[in-house]
Amino acid sequence: MSDWAERGLFLIAAKAPVAGFTKTRLGATIGMERAAALYTAFLVDLAERFTPCAGEDWGFDVGWAYTPAEADFTSVLTGIGCAAPSPSCRFVAQHGEGWDVRQANILRWGRQQGYARTVLVGSDSPQLPRSVVCEAFAALERHDVAMGRTLDGGYYLIGLRGFHDVLTGVPMSTVSAADALAARAEGLGLSLAEMPETFDIDEEGDLAHLRAALGPDGAAAPATWAALCRLGLANAEPD
Repeated sequence: MSDWAERGLFLIAAKAPVAGFTKTRLGATIGMERAAALYTAFLVDLAERFTPCAGEDWGFDVGWAYTPAEADFTSVLTGIGCAAPSPSCRFVAQHGEGWDVRQANILRWGRQQGYARTVLVGSDSPQLPRSVVCEAFAALERHDVAMGRTLDGGYYLIGLRGFHDVLTGVPMSTVSAADALAARAEGLGLSLAEMPETFDIDEEGDLAHLRAALGPDGAAAPATWAALCRLGLANAEPD
């Protein structure tokens, strides 16, 4: 067993912030370039929040599960202004057809690397505080599965103690995804811990939640707030 056997692994699922490749549902209404620029800011805020300072140990390692698989994601991050990742930062490429398969592969990889608990979040919630991730790891000491729901019926966080096939049959990007995941865990006899509900940004209407969470000064996600202002998205569009 590796030296990480008692540690946890926290991974952020991310895409290279390229117009037309990321945030396409949002881009369909605000424009692909603006959507990619906003998503770039999401990554900057998440990288800043989830990069430990030198000598700091949170009890879990941090990394990125990225796509496309051929990307040099270290260069992607530094290219958008993030600090160079530390040598301990883990990187794993996403593989598989469908987000359910890719998630399962990422979580399985964490276990194969020797981690006792793996927590995966999407990169569409730039306001996500580190306290929620810490709460998920704590919950996985007593539960098999951790999940954080989004307001639209999906989920922003999934965590496993060990590895379990909890994603088979779960309909991705639907209003029933979180309920289906909970039902799947229950059907397998697994204990589930639920994290605080939040939102993610998929469509233009979701920006209202982001504005409310970050205003008036954007302190919770400064790069995202600056991008909203720069892109003309900090205020609701008139009817």
